[in-house]
Amino acid sequence: MTSHQVKPLQDLCLQTVAANFAVSPSLAYLPEAHLSKLISILSLELPLELAGTVIDSEDYWQRKANSRWSNCQASGYCQSWKQLYFQRHLEAELEKFDPATSDINDLKRLLTFSSKFVNSLHLQQLPSHLDLQVIFDAMRSGVAHFSLTYGLRNTGMNYDRAMFGMKLPDCRSVAKMLEKSETLVTLALPGNLLEDDKIRMIASGLVDNHSVTDLDLSHNKIADRGVRALVKVLDSNNVVTFLNLQDNQVHVEGGQAIARAMKSNHSLVSLNLRLNRLGDEGCSAICAALSGNSILERLSLSSNGAGPQTAEALSSVLKSNDTLREIDLSGNAFGVEGGRSLREALTDNMTLERLDIRMSGIAEDEVVAIADTLLNRLREQALKK
Repeated sequence: MTSHQVKPLQDLCLQTVAANFAVSPSLAYLPEAHLSKLISILSLELPLELAGTVIDSEDYWQRKANSRWSNCQASGYCQSWKQLYFQRHLEAELEKFDPATSDINDLKRLLTFSSKFVNSLHLQQLPSHLDLQVIFDAMRSGVAHFSLTYGLRNTGMNYDRAMFGMKLPDCRSVAKMLEKSETLVTLALPGNLLEDDKIRMIASGLVDNHSVTDLDLSHNKIADRGVRALVKVLDSNNVVTFLNLQDNQVHVEGGQAIARAMKSNHSLVSLNLRLNRLGDEGCSAICAALSGNSILERLSLSSNGAGPQTAEALSSVLKSNDTLREIDLSGNAFGVEGGRSLREALTDNMTLERLDIRMSGIAEDEVVAIADTLLNRLREQALKK
């Protein structure tokens, strides 16, 4: 614009409104064309509560998010940039909270206000070991999805193993939270060095919880004693549908405890036991228990030392089971006979869609035959649709 040109009056008015928005925040009565222009020039430094209350424009929140973080995608936040910003901001504040230097009341205020827009939290660290009930009490609208790993970023040369993982007070905090929560659907506590005593504490809170349907306890140190406590919550009254115990230390006795629970469980749809130490005896017990289970759809026993006994038990189940859709048996040792029995079982089973048997000692021709059977089945199902 040359020096003799004058800006249109409407532009000057919009600039004045934008400059004084923190003092007089109003978007009322503005035509849509002017509203879009005003949103595009509003300061990104407006007080968060003010902006959250007054501004719903996704353009504003996208601009604000991209100015703070790179490679933002709203797809994981219900396609809402406003939800993305509030969730990531709240997560950052929780992860850096230090009771020695921060005001807990300020944090509670932020939690309460953010609950209008946030129903999920994914925390990679919580060095304050804050009582989780503080979070759930303040977020009055309820947290539906909660993931927490007690890690620590940027430790550098100050690494101390004691700074990682959940402590017993943290587990008590989780248990108390579970006892009271009526909105939590997903609970993920991966990589927290959880062992038997700690998981027993958490399981005590799950006994009377009827909201959590997705439970992720992967990459911990849960062994047989912990599993025995955990499966007590998998009774006929429980609602857990997805259970992930991948990469723990579950042995034969733990597998047998899971097998007993599966006989009476009426909710579990997916069970992941990959990378445990069940052995052939533990895996076969779980497979045999599925003869009386008509709920489970996905099962992973990958890399558990399963062998011919497991293949035989599963083959027997597959001949009559009509609910299993996906099974991962990779990284085991079934041998030639085990592969043959599995392939023969598929001729009687019409519902299994995926069977992963890579690196399981099964003859190549059996692997090809099983793959062809499943592929032809999927083609037939697609044609029927």
